[in-house]
Amino acid sequence: MKNDERRLTEAEERRKRRFEEKCDEMYREGYEKHNLFFSIIGANIYGPLLALPLNLLFLYIYYVINGCSYVNTLVIHPLLFTLFLLIAIVLHELIHGITFGIFASEGRKAIEFGVIWKALTPYCTCSSTLKKWQYVIGALMPTILLGFLPGMVAAATANLSLLIFSQILILAGGGDFLVVVRLLFHRPKMASVLYLDHPYECGLVAFVKQK
Repeated sequence: MKNDERRLTEAEERRKRRFEEKCDEMYREGYEKHNLFFSIIGANIYGPLLALPLNLLFLYIYYVINGCSYVNTLVIHPLLFTLFLLIAIVLHELIHGITFGIFASEGRKAIEFGVIWKALTPYCTCSSTLKKWQYVIGALMPTILLGFLPGMVAAATANLSLLIFSQILILAGGGDFLVVVRLLFHRPKMASVLYLDHPYECGLVAFVKQK
């Protein structure tokens, strides 16, 4: 999503200024910036498509273990199920923040949360540069804990409600998968690379150390 397509919030403007200062600092240290981001609309479309094979994998595991004949009769009321999903969405961003905060040089001070209301997209952003493995772990941790883990428990207990919950949360992590794939396919020749969240775009930038 380009800057001229929506008005930045006050917090985004502040983060933008801090981001530009960080870019200037990295330039002075001999780094070159590579943009690794895409539009919110693209993330909301292609992210779930990228997550779909993982959904099918957990469906297959559930079927192999339980078949179609045996399903746990525990069914959660739709309103309670919806409440759990809303809580899980909040937890998703909190897990991002906690994980990134562990790796960030500034700790929790580097973490901020917000919502892009035009796209109904909550987000967590980190203002500290991270190594590739740190960014990948921080990006995937919410889906691992809220999607993969419940999916495995659902298969082990034949709990259909929990399976549906995990399927939705895996799809919700599609945007994170998209960011990670974009990051992993970024293979600069230089060994020294640091990654930084973009302050208002969906994705990040890579700072590659030049000779």
